[in-house]
Amino acid sequence: MGKPTIDMIGFKSNRWTVVSEATKPENAKQTGKFWNCVCECGTKRIVYGVTIRSGSSKSCGCLKAEKSSVAMKEMRLKKAGSLHDRFFSRFVKLENGCWQWRAHTDKDGYGFLPGAHNNIRAHRLSYELHIGQIPPGLIICHHCDNPGCVNPGHLFIGTQKDNAQDALRKKRHYVGEKNGRSKLTEENVKEILNSSLNGQKLAEKFGVTRSTINHVRRRTTWQK
Repeated sequence: MGKPTIDMIGFKSNRWTVVSEATKPENAKQTGKFWNCVCECGTKRIVYGVTIRSGSSKSCGCLKAEKSSVAMKEMRLKKAGSLHDRFFSRFVKLENGCWQWRAHTDKDGYGFLPGAHNNIRAHRLSYELHIGQIPPGLIICHHCDNPGCVNPGHLFIGTQKDNAQDALRKKRHYVGEKNGRSKLTEENVKEILNSSLNGQKLAEKFGVTRSTINHVRRRTTWQK
């Protein structure tokens, strides 16, 4: 008698999940069973049962691609220098005291350094480099209300509630010259709207973030 067939439906190994028994591919030389499988990434493949059970087939190829991508990022980051060196080469000190981040920024104007797995927020990194570790659940806020600033003297630690209360106290919810802490006047805004300079140069000129300049040009945050 031959070996009994093993029912692998529902079997999970690495990133594969066996869905149903498959018809043996015409060009297959193996004598065992083949199975319809779904990879965690959503890709569907017919896979030889022995390779699933032994673990030699781990995914549709996405796992290898991810590992390769991470390895490439780690290699590029290693060539770019240490985290310390990368941080201190990516900001300029403005007359208003802000250390303005000049590298990558998100849609809200916060600076970051790319990492192999996750991006590193520049203002949080500055706090940890100069002041100390950030306790779990707490955030880093800005005294200067400039999200692109990484000056540790402008940073303080707090909760989301602290940040919301700080916003109300400073009237950050107001726009334009109604906000007593606004760094832009109506004349500044007119100049920005009529200027041919790019966002980064205008941000440096007025001591604000590039995101602020973009919002002004789109007329989404500064109004009369």
